[in-house]
Amino acid sequence: MLAWDDLIRYLGVFFTIIATGFGFPLPEEVPIIAGGCMVSAASSDPESTLFWWIMLPMCIIAVVIGDGALYMIGRLWGVRLLELDWVKRKILPPEKKARIEKNFHEYGVGILLVARLLPGIRTPIFMMAGMIRLPLHRFLLADGIYAIPGVSAIFWLAYWFTDAFAGAFHKVEEYRPWIILGIVTIIVGVLAYKYLLRRHVATGDPEGIPLIGEQVAKIGGVLDHHHHHPLPPPLEPLPEQIEQQEKIRKTEEGAT
Repeated sequence: MLAWDDLIRYLGVFFTIIATGFGFPLPEEVPIIAGGCMVSAASSDPESTLFWWIMLPMCIIAVVIGDGALYMIGRLWGVRLLELDWVKRKILPPEKKARIEKNFHEYGVGILLVARLLPGIRTPIFMMAGMIRLPLHRFLLADGIYAIPGVSAIFWLAYWFTDAFAGAFHKVEEYRPWIILGIVTIIVGVLAYKYLLRRHVATGDPEGIPLIGEQVAKIGGVLDHHHHHPLPPPLEPLPEQIEQQEKIRKTEEGAT
């Protein structure tokens, strides 16, 4: 029987991972690391119900569910969502949409691997995978390539090094207020720069990752080779989009 406090911890890690996929301003790795640290710290407590064989699969499943939800949103409602002004401004501007679509047709599922390593939000890339009707099995293949070994590596590193982190923390205890202030300042600065000033949207360009970007994209292409099917042609504009563009064109011609 799970203790109530431990159930809250399991669910907290699970839903925080999913939230990061929808733009919550926190790296996906943070709740995974937190899960590993929690399990490690509880391993010496015989009454604890925090176990790695529960926490680790939950982390992997949360990553896949979060990514899959973005894919399905793009597949079912993506074209309509692109018509919303706030989506155009903050999530997927038209020029970014065109660039992401081009990268998908050029690199295939390799772009999903590149998106994991880019500093931008992965939301537009995963939604775009659904919008261009990337086959679901290929999407899950790319997601699994990262989720199983990637999440496991992060989790176990946090698990093994928890004691080392705790020891280092005790050594700098007297400087804790200044350390906390510094960390908060850095986090606020990074978030302000990223979300208020730059509003960066990742497009999956391999060159966005120095040195290894092209290699990562090619690895994805090789792993996807036996499952490859041509992607559908680029998305066609909706009838109302065509009508609106025609009105704009006639207005511009009248003005000249």
